[in-house]
Amino acid sequence: MKKINALIFAFLFSFLLPAAFAVDKVSTPPVQTQQAKNGVPEKSATFRGGSEGYDIVILMDCSGSMKKTDPESYRKPAARLFISLLGEDDRIGIISFGDSAKVLAPLTENTKKNRERLFGAINKITSKEFSTNITDAVKKGFDGLKASSRKNRVLILMSDGKLALGSKEKDEAAFAELTGLLPEVAKSGIRLYSIAFTEMSDMKLLEDMAKATGGFFRLAKADKDFHVIFASIFEKIKSPDTIPLEDDTFNIDKDISEAILLISKQPGTSTTLIDPTKGKHTPTKYGKNIQWYETKVFDMITIKEPAVGKWKVKLSTKEGNKVFVITDLGLKTSFDKGFVNKGDSIKIDAWLQREGVAITEKDFLEQVLFSAEATAPDGKATKLDLLDSGKSGDDKQGDGKYSAIFAVNAAGEYSIKIVAEGKTFKREKVLQFKAAEAPLQKIEKKAPAGKEIKKKDSSWGVVLMKFGIINLSLASAVVIILLVRKVAAKSRTGVKKKGSKK
Repeated sequence: MKKINALIFAFLFSFLLPAAFAVDKVSTPPVQTQQAKNGVPEKSATFRGGSEGYDIVILMDCSGSMKKTDPESYRKPAARLFISLLGEDDRIGIISFGDSAKVLAPLTENTKKNRERLFGAINKITSKEFSTNITDAVKKGFDGLKASSRKNRVLILMSDGKLALGSKEKDEAAFAELTGLLPEVAKSGIRLYSIAFTEMSDMKLLEDMAKATGGFFRLAKADKDFHVIFASIFEKIKSPDTIPLEDDTFNIDKDISEAILLISKQPGTSTTLIDPTKGKHTPTKYGKNIQWYETKVFDMITIKEPAVGKWKVKLSTKEGNKVFVITDLGLKTSFDKGFVNKGDSIKIDAWLQREGVAITEKDFLEQVLFSAEATAPDGKATKLDLLDSGKSGDDKQGDGKYSAIFAVNAAGEYSIKIVAEGKTFKREKVLQFKAAEAPLQKIEKKAPAGKEIKKKDSSWGVVLMKFGIINLSLASAVVIILLVRKVAAKSRTGVKKKGSKK
């Protein structure tokens, strides 16, 4: 009988004990793994970034804190400026986000007919929401872009705050979801460009989001800078041709069919434009070939078939002024990175092209000087001679592409101005990127304070639960054994009684 009891106990123990430890496997969740005067510019420039247009979704913060960081709502005309710089082959979507994300305009062709709808969507942006749901904004923007078959797809996220949904639990869940979403965005070939409105925003999160998707991060320290930031993102995305604005003058050559001026100004000042014939143009009176969009902090002036020669513009501030041009003779470069690592050596190249074809004629190129100037985070400038020699980073001699190698020796913001200058023309491009102190990494979820204690408490809870199950198993086994003994005892008693009757 003892042997039977031992076998029963062994069977129950071997069955119930593994089941107790199996609880950990089924109860533990999977680990998380790692985008005109009435406020409507009339012109949409035809800047092209490749053979096809872009699909761009703009994610705009509408949390209540924007009342303080952007009291004049300068982000709205800045966004309208950005859209007006894009071409009719581009499609734009508008999403506002606060407590949740709302699609104000799905991807819409940026035609003159549709522009009213896009600007109307921007005008609906408010500053009334309580929280800042960045995750929901990126999710909805990603949903709008991932179905697109276009190669060029971009999310532009702007916020003055942090991912905040009102409770620690909600914040952690939203961050975990965002952390898992960004690799999907990057894998889809979508880039996220982020703008921090103030230094009080979560700049690290916004920058890490851009890094994770191969995008670009910018900080607007003041609301009046929004249009400058949007213009820099436009330059990064579309790489338009520009001509230098030196002091207050710029030169138009015969190959330029259209010029678009972005002129920053102090609120309360007015811009005056003077053409080569000394004719004056103002926001209230300008030539028939000119369109003028005026705001408090910038003017956008479009000149069709501009007169060849020297133009002059009255400036009240030097920052952010640009002259974008549509031209048959364009300056191109292959560098398009938003982030590099400190210590990297990068290749800066440039070439001229006409009607989409690189110029290789030796007689023409001998009259052109290619150069670059790199400005480091400390403000120091380094001159670079771009050469077509087949050496020092140049791929092939005589192919019309001029190159140089630049060593990135410090972390921080860099600007590289590339210039191609001939006897009758000058073209330039400005490249901007950030050098990271350490190798670029994906966003990793950080455990909030007290998280480790919770994990330990949780692990002790599992141990106690297992211990309880084991004890319950043993108790059950003992009860079963006792019942078996009782039955056996009754059985023996019955047998004895029968024997005594006989």
